[in-house]
Amino acid sequence: MEDKIKGISEKIIKLLEEKKIQEVKEIIFDLYPTEFVEVTHYLPLEQTVEIFKLIKDDEKIAELLSELNSELQANIMDALGKEKASDILEEMDTDEAADFLGEITPRESRELLDLMPKEEAKEIEELLKYKENTAGSIMNNEFVALPEDLTAEEAINKIRELSPEAEMIYYIYIVDKREKLIGVISLRDLIMANPKAKISKIVEEDVVSVLDTEDQETAARIIADYDFLAIPVINRNGTLLGIITVDDIIDVLQEEVTEDIHKMVGSSEVYEDKLIKASPLTRAKARLSWLFVCMAGGVLAGSVIKFYSDILQSVVALAFFIPVIIDMGGNVGTQSSTITVRALATGQLRTDELARNIWAETKVGLLIGLIVGIALSVVALIWQNNFLLGIVIGLSLCITLVVAAAIGTLLPLIFTKIKVDPAIASGPLITTIIDMGGLFIYFSIGSLIFKYFG
Repeated sequence: MEDKIKGISEKIIKLLEEKKIQEVKEIIFDLYPTEFVEVTHYLPLEQTVEIFKLIKDDEKIAELLSELNSELQANIMDALGKEKASDILEEMDTDEAADFLGEITPRESRELLDLMPKEEAKEIEELLKYKENTAGSIMNNEFVALPEDLTAEEAINKIRELSPEAEMIYYIYIVDKREKLIGVISLRDLIMANPKAKISKIVEEDVVSVLDTEDQETAARIIADYDFLAIPVINRNGTLLGIITVDDIIDVLQEEVTEDIHKMVGSSEVYEDKLIKASPLTRAKARLSWLFVCMAGGVLAGSVIKFYSDILQSVVALAFFIPVIIDMGGNVGTQSSTITVRALATGQLRTDELARNIWAETKVGLLIGLIVGIALSVVALIWQNNFLLGIVIGLSLCITLVVAAAIGTLLPLIFTKIKVDPAIASGPLITTIIDMGGLFIYFSIGSLIFKYFG
């Protein structure tokens, strides 16, 4: 696939140089929007802009543009000019237009909105009012809503009038005179119904919906759980405001997973255009903040070792097992925190199950600690021929893993309670805390045992 895309991009570059405009257009119109995005990765910005200038169909431009990252969108819109940009925004779905306007400066956004028809500009402005990552910020207000007093035949005729403006007509939402959502009908059920039957008789009144102020992950979870193609968005009064479609949810899930992964490995920022494609300076900036946390933790861990330097001088073999204690504790803590973060993100872990989950993971830590602790004790005994050292190693590792599992589970839950993204707890923070704790446990037990029994 990569060779195919690369070949297409090379062909486009050659045709542009030869001024074979019509052939370039034919290639572009034959590509899927996602394929076009891949092609732009191999094209200089100037040639990508040139392609958009060649296309006269605003609807096609909107289709291709909506798949590109915000930085490239802004460059292309700027090159096309404000008049043309406003025409393209009219052809975009309202949620995609709002996404674009939210990425540029407020002044530029205002200028483009002023050039658009007032009704369409107002719809986009309504979406721009919502906080980022809420259901309202990703909804589309181009949907089909009908009054309940229509017959099935009248409803179908009405849909024919409205469908060109709607993003999705698989579901038809039924509202009362105050625009309050009271039911939903699938297009299939409507087509199969008696043409003279009132839609109020065939409507599904138990509508699953999401509040406009709820997190976008809540909407994603509902669509995934119920296998919906779309979900209605309402306000606290029950008024139907828009819909969130499954293609928007796929984008949300990709963004959320990417964001969590970046945070779990210690990147302070997530970039829309993949971090792997960013400049070295950008990559470094994204990682530095948590690496400083790790460095500070390492200094504190060194202070723990210095504090117990006397026991290290007496029993030098204790130093041989420091890496094992640190690594095993960090690994178990990260495993526990990752499982917990995943369960919180997917809704599998409820607030009334928090204490039970902490206890369950603590028991897991104890079981793992007993097994690997005994194994390492035997290794220490055989290697160093020191029974007390084996006891210290085994006991320290067992306790460290119990604590690591408990902390790895507890930290994400605490972060969730204080409204901080729990994914932060899954990376450098958890390993830094457990490294210091593991060393403290190790040397404390070593000091006690060798002091009283050695």
